[in-house]
Amino acid sequence: MRHDLGESLIQRLPFGHPVTAVDVARLESILREAFVALRFHRPGSLAVLNLACGRADETGALAAALAPMEIARYLGLDLRDGTIEEARKRWALPGGQIEFRAGDGSAIHRLEQMPAWDLIFIRHQNFYHDPSRWDRLFGNALSALAPSGLLVCTSYFDREHELMKASLRTRGASLLWDVCPPGSRPLFDAPGKSVDRRLAFFCNSCERLDDNPIAARECIPTE
Repeated sequence: MRHDLGESLIQRLPFGHPVTAVDVARLESILREAFVALRFHRPGSLAVLNLACGRADETGALAAALAPMEIARYLGLDLRDGTIEEARKRWALPGGQIEFRAGDGSAIHRLEQMPAWDLIFIRHQNFYHDPSRWDRLFGNALSALAPSGLLVCTSYFDREHELMKASLRTRGASLLWDVCPPGSRPLFDAPGKSVDRRLAFFCNSCERLDDNPIAARECIPTE
């Protein structure tokens, strides 16, 4: 399989389940709308960090949603070796640098020779699992952002999403947009759980993406 996404990213390995392609296509659409609404545009090429990336299914959605901006460097981190190996097989970035590492996303401050990241993405953050580790991860992610960079998080659960927002706000993050997109695919291993149920977009406090201030758009869960 060779599927070109945007200008340079290539998907070499198909997803393991057909429904995954539907999920990431929905995610791409939501991200593209948000980037346009937030007037997110960076001169030159981008450095993108994907924390707790798992298989990194969302890599293609990120590249497509950011187009025509191009990714020059992409790093995915996850604790699980097996999922990282699958990500390495799936994605290629000719003309750029793409890397997937087994590592602790809450310890990115220890990584050497890292750029300031234009976009940091966390899909299905898991604050419930280990609040102290995730609080530390969120703080380090904010510190790693380039000026006017974006931190984007998605959540499975409404309550967990609110906890994530509270954690980031206590660390000085500014909420730019909180989205409750329709069409989230239900998951039946826990009540109220669904794929990319909520998305939130943050920047560091007192920063904005261009010369015009952006009012926060915050959604109210329906359940």
